Amino acid sequence: GGGHPVGATGARMLLDATKQVASQAGDYQVSDANRVATLNIGGSTATTACFIVEGV
Repeated sequence: GGGHPVGATGARMLLDATKQVASQAGDYQVSDANRVATLNIGGSTATTACFIVEGV
């Protein structure tokens, strides 16, 4: 748990997704993770961002 600091949660999700596709997520690694989607909704749904991270 990284908590839920305003504005930083989406960045943390993107970092975690990148670590998954790079097979560098340590104890949290999902086997064969080569594509990860993140979804972050901020405020009262005023800001929404979705990223697809794919390994190369």
